[in-house]
Amino acid sequence: MKNKNQKNHLTDSSSNMGLTTRKLQSQIITGEPPHYFEVKNIDGERYLHCGSEQDAKATCEMHKGFTYDKVYLPATPKTVDVPHVRLAPDFELPAQQILPESELQPFEV
Repeated sequence: MKNKNQKNHLTDSSSNMGLTTRKLQSQIITGEPPHYFEVKNIDGERYLHCGSEQDAKATCEMHKGFTYDKVYLPATPKTVDVPHVRLAPDFELPAQQILPESELQPFEV
């Protein structure tokens, strides 16, 4: 027997299904530019990249002397110029009109 009061979770703004809720959507949009965290070892060499500061801190706590920095991604350009090159007609392959006869032999099992 079906429940007659079922909600459509894909369109309902009060449901708790992942990114469809208004509350979770507002948490994602933070206004901060895209970034990642780079953990460096004692010698200052890159050890790993993390997506969250919490992971970077945990790695630094496990390895004494490690540090981390926040690295911002470069801004994406608003427009991109893509040039095109027109090739001369002689670069085109000529149409093949005659195909060679097949030399296939029947396969017998």
